[in-house]
Amino acid sequence: MRHAEPRWFESASGRAGRFDAVATTAGKQVQVLGTRVAREGIAFVSGVALAEREIPLTFILRRRAIPSRVRIDKDEAVREATRVVHRYHCSFTQIEDADREAVVRYVDDVPEPVAPKAPLVEGAGSLTARAQMSIAEELVRMKRLATPAPGLAPLIRLEAQPARMLDDGDVVRDIVVHSRIRTDDGIRAYVTRFRVHADDRVDLLTR
Repeated sequence: MRHAEPRWFESASGRAGRFDAVATTAGKQVQVLGTRVAREGIAFVSGVALAEREIPLTFILRRRAIPSRVRIDKDEAVREATRVVHRYHCSFTQIEDADREAVVRYVDDVPEPVAPKAPLVEGAGSLTARAQMSIAEELVRMKRLATPAPGLAPLIRLEAQPARMLDDGDVVRDIVVHSRIRTDDGIRAYVTRFRVHADDRVDLLTR
């Protein structure tokens, strides 16, 4: 009798770590924590149970936001000190080639290419992919931007002010964002101000 090949998470494949990720389940976005990634898939833990067996998942590796779609191959509830968390082991069912190459570099601990890459959106400057994603998600929530298609940059333009230090020692950058969205009456344009902190937290300054 021939035994089935072990799945990636049943072997020593991949690289362990802690990285931010967002899963979409039942039409809602859920913050989860990545714990291991391999060429074939990813493992993460969630504070809530996920409803579907195949879900969109965006995760951050080396400040790069990587959108993907994954199939849950194994899940288990694990009791921690004060709560129960859900541990998921997944296989990639959809991921762009360039993003897959970034995953392989991370798994193999190979440095990123030295050549600078263009920012996700015009005027992004030194903003990380995580901060840019947070800004885009807030604009979508405010109905000032259409949800970007997977792997595509949102239709926004950023004007980033120089970094400065607040009285409490926090280093921030104020960002002016020009976004647009198509409505029944045509194209509507918006100007929205944000504040980005050194740890990539994003505050909305205008409503």
